[in-house]
Amino acid sequence: MEKLRKYIRKEIQSLHEQKSYPVPLELMDVLKGELEMRPLKRYINNIKAVNSIPPSYKIFLHNGQDFDVIYLGDQMNNFKVRIADKEYDLLVMDDKNYAIDALNRLLTAPLPPNFGGDDDEEESDGDFGGGSSGGGGSTTGFGGGDEGGADDDAAEPDEDEPADTEPESDMI
Repeated sequence: MEKLRKYIRKEIQSLHEQKSYPVPLELMDVLKGELEMRPLKRYINNIKAVNSIPPSYKIFLHNGQDFDVIYLGDQMNNFKVRIADKEYDLLVMDDKNYAIDALNRLLTAPLPPNFGGDDDEEESDGDFGGGSSGGGGSTTGFGGGDEGGADDDAAEPDEDEPADTEPESDMI
């Protein structure tokens, strides 16, 4: 009976967390243009809005790594990128180049241990011990107005891919 309760709770939690919202166009422009991540589906597994001031987004890569994009908002496309505890202002050309180099190191980093493992005990299908979410909703609707349609199919991963397994403690 206890297994059934755990299973039902896990299913309810996973259904609750499958909400997706459109990604802001400014964020799409920064990822594609400034950070040169074209096509997005090649690099990005998931994007989550983080409840923070200033507004920020956590970008989860396919290799299990992540980084943050922080919207500063006082000028057009004024974003900071936080990669490995270092912040890069994308309006400063040197910082932008350093951010691209740091992102390249992040993308080419070796896979973390137990990445994609089948450990049943530690498998978390979005169940992070209950409680309220520290981050915002998942924003994996990579559509959002790109008229070319080149990256419109970069939406959520297929059903047979594992769900986002990042713990809440990694959120800002």
